[in-house]
Amino acid sequence: MTLFFRNSYRTLVSVTYIKRFPNCPEGWLKRGWWNLQVGDTVAVDGSNVSAVNRFWYFHAEALDGAVWAGPIVTCVTNNAFEWCLNRCDPPTRNVGYREFDVNGFTNYTINLVP
Repeated sequence: MTLFFRNSYRTLVSVTYIKRFPNCPEGWLKRGWWNLQVGDTVAVDGSNVSAVNRFWYFHAEALDGAVWAGPIVTCVTNNAFEWCLNRCDPPTRNVGYREFDVNGFTNYTINLVP
């Protein structure tokens, strides 16, 4: 029962994600970064993904400048982090997160492709 990311792109890709988390005041937790070499798959969250929430969010950046982004904008740092959604400890930058629907699955893999 896990959320996975798979790098099927041509260069290193770094990923971050957001999930429902009732211990945060706004109900969401953001975590990052995982660096995936070409062909790597990494488990980033050991939860039963559908039990946490149907909708999750991710942002990914490739070494060559490719980005997987969406309209949910929040701040991140370039270092590893685990913050409630509205926390923004400097230095930070804003990135957009893309929504995905786990659709009842207990395990889910995001395949990062061009």
